[in-house]
Amino acid sequence: MGKPIASLSSGWPRLDDLPPLPPGLEEVRRRLKDDSRDGEPDDTFVRLSCMQALTAAAEGNHGVGAVVVHDGRVVAMGRNRAFHPRVRSDLHAEMDALNALERDHPGLPAVECTLYSSLECCPMCTTRLINVGIGRVLYAADDDECGMIRRFDALPAGYRDLAASRTPPQRFGRAACSAALAAAAADIFRINLETLNQRVLRRE
Repeated sequence: MGKPIASLSSGWPRLDDLPPLPPGLEEVRRRLKDDSRDGEPDDTFVRLSCMQALTAAAEGNHGVGAVVVHDGRVVAMGRNRAFHPRVRSDLHAEMDALNALERDHPGLPAVECTLYSSLECCPMCTTRLINVGIGRVLYAADDDECGMIRRFDALPAGYRDLAASRTPPQRFGRAACSAALAAAAADIFRINLETLNQRVLRRE
């Protein structure tokens, strides 16, 4: 199993630190606390991204979370904040994490970092990740409707060339995580998706 979350960096939350959650999310929290099936290399950091996703969904946002890791330690976290506390269409989880990284660690080489997202990154976040130069971008759950990582070859050539020209080239793909964690990430995202999509259509 991976390192205990508490050992990664002081101050980062634990599952028990999250506030009371609605029933559907509380059930996912219980599943996340069961690490008996862990054994994949990325399980620890995917679980952290799912914790951020749980918080986002509980706040009334899309249930997506992200963490940035450098040299085995978490250096930034983010979660979707598109609706709460106010509408911010740009604040996807990856954007939030990158904002924190650039604010708090301006001198850290992005190419040495890995961003873990609970959900496959959308086109907006994928292009920002390329521009920032994050070395590896790994996600837990597929997003069949809006995910860009599995459609990377459909990006404009300029973005693909920029990612390939880094030293080493940027890598985008699925995280090596347990099936249970990938399923939890997908469930967190789906729990309020229809309601929030209606809000987007109504521009609320």
